[in-house]
Amino acid sequence: MQSFKEGQTVIITRRDDKEVKHQVGVVVKKFRAKNRTFYDVLLENRSAISCLTSATSNNVFINRGLTKQLCEQDEQGNSPIRVKLDYQALLEADLIPNTRA
Repeated sequence: MQSFKEGQTVIITRRDDKEVKHQVGVVVKKFRAKNRTFYDVLLENRSAISCLTSATSNNVFINRGLTKQLCEQDEQGNSPIRVKLDYQALLEADLIPNTRA
């Protein structure tokens, strides 16, 4: 199973009783706990979600299928969907939010 890298664009899926929503975000931190990989993701609306996995049994998760289909680059380096946040500029200016308490 592929892991996501910091700065990578991902699709986040949120499910509730009424609807399913997808949002574009960027991985800001990757960490391991209890033999599982977790991700902190900054969404385009500048909110953050902490401790995400790609397990589809969760109500909020990184959607591997949509991420692969919509965010991976082709041979020319293009991808259909790319997060609008300039991750590298935010990182260099030390503006990435601290998602750990």
